[in-house]
Amino acid sequence: MQPLLVLFWRICRLQKGPEDVPASGALFAVLLLLSLFLDLVSTRLSIPEIRLFEILLLVIIANAGILSLTAVLLQLLGYAQRILQTLTAMLGVSILITIPAMPVLLALQTRMDDPGGWGVMLLLLEVWHLVISAHILRRALSISPLLGLMLAIGYKLLGYQIASLFLPPVS
Repeated sequence: MQPLLVLFWRICRLQKGPEDVPASGALFAVLLLLSLFLDLVSTRLSIPEIRLFEILLLVIIANAGILSLTAVLLQLLGYAQRILQTLTAMLGVSILITIPAMPVLLALQTRMDDPGGWGVMLLLLEVWHLVISAHILRRALSISPLLGLMLAIGYKLLGYQIASLFLPPVS
């Protein structure tokens, strides 16, 4: 377990890439379940006004969309052998970013009128996750850092678009 945590931490620090992740279906399944659970909890903390069933749908659809899009891109560009490792890396990193984000989200629930440092911390975690995602995509797809960043931004926007389907309109 510890070697995996170290590996994902090194990916978060841009020292390793998805090619260093074991190609294990069992590891992918465990990380997928853990990631879905953590996303469910963190989304509930972020948006407490929507129903749990809607959050569950949001989390499942958003994760399925991002993971499927990544798999399709890898397949289309001739890197099908990298799919399992890339998706596992994305999940492992997401877990490592979500865990420290959860107390920040909890703190923000009571301070939405004046988020202060908590808002800055959440923004920094989001930007860091974006940079790591760009790094993973760059290495997995053998593309330039700029294209990796553009793809990561596109993924983030896709996630927001999916979320908007489930959020109540702002009045």
